[in-house]
Amino acid sequence: MKKNNVYWLGILFILCFGFYAPAQAQIVNRRAIEGFLQEGEVGRAQKTLESYLGSTDLAYQDSIYILKNLGVLYSSSPKRKALGDRYFSRLLDLDPFASIHDTYASNTILLRFKKIRKTYQAQKGGKALVPAVAVFDFHGTEISPSDGAAMAQQFVAEMQRLDVFHTLERNSVAETMEKMRIKPDACLTQECRMDIARRLTADKMVTLEVAKLDTVYNLTLKYTDLETGEITTTITKAYTKSPQKLLAEGFGELATALQEKEAAWLNLSLSPTNTLLTIDGTPMAAIASRFPLNPGKHTLCGSSPGYNNVCKTFEVKRADALTYSLVLPAKAGTVNTTKAKAEDESEDADNPQSSQPEAAGSHRFIWWTVGAMAAVGLTLAIVFNAK
Repeated sequence: MKKNNVYWLGILFILCFGFYAPAQAQIVNRRAIEGFLQEGEVGRAQKTLESYLGSTDLAYQDSIYILKNLGVLYSSSPKRKALGDRYFSRLLDLDPFASIHDTYASNTILLRFKKIRKTYQAQKGGKALVPAVAVFDFHGTEISPSDGAAMAQQFVAEMQRLDVFHTLERNSVAETMEKMRIKPDACLTQECRMDIARRLTADKMVTLEVAKLDTVYNLTLKYTDLETGEITTTITKAYTKSPQKLLAEGFGELATALQEKEAAWLNLSLSPTNTLLTIDGTPMAAIASRFPLNPGKHTLCGSSPGYNNVCKTFEVKRADALTYSLVLPAKAGTVNTTKAKAEDESEDADNPQSSQPEAAGSHRFIWWTVGAMAAVGLTLAIVFNAK
């Protein structure tokens, strides 16, 4: 009977949650807002969007949608650009890598948003400085468009494992091309791809060309800085495997090779060795003597029981290595207490017989306790069997 009750309670919970989740996801009537914008009723779209502000039922994606669209709408008005800037700033507070490519933003507004984002990055530093990277489909005369798209998807997955890059989803690139009515095979030049990546508010761009020579596939990766248009890194790798095997194994080596070229590196020594670290407010899951960071300013903090917390700000440059030592000062009285404890342990080690009687007594107590518990358990078993 109890099992049936638990079962029906579980079903009831699932049904309630199932009805609640879609309701929360549909707070903002996006279809109505899109309709207003298509009909040119900007004022009605603005009022509808603002009516949701302050609602406690808003989902994260709804908040992003509201702020980015209000920022675009107000930025299109010469007299209300300042208000648009404020909405863009609130958007970046929610998502430092937010993009407005999926709105009705003009090129002028896109440029304005990118400047605001750059200023925001300089003020915040740390994680906000991680570059947004757009990856385009691999292309070459010896691979099909579908294989090129699948390879790019695999490479994006490998790049997203690395903290020094914020790699955009491949779908965002494809959707932007579709919105601009540009076919992927018609956008193979550096200029065309840079235009697409800039519309995505990306900071960097990855293009990769595949050339086949006999049974060898040569992959040439180019990493471009979209602000300067300069190709900062070029990597060439040769593979003797078919595209199918390359897809099965992924492109982890290629992504790591790009990180080696573009990241800054920190060689860190710690005292004490059990120090817990945070970098730019994020706990470090594992402490290594050498780890990659995105170029720029960072704040490193350490804490350990018995020691004062220490935070240091430092700056690292691209493809450079910084050797840094983080030493936590001991709290007042901690050293003496530790020393006294160590001396007591030393005395016990010099006189091992002094603790033997007490140890023997404690062992006897444990065995009597275990025996008594066993007897109680046996008695209970007999009583229940009798029933």
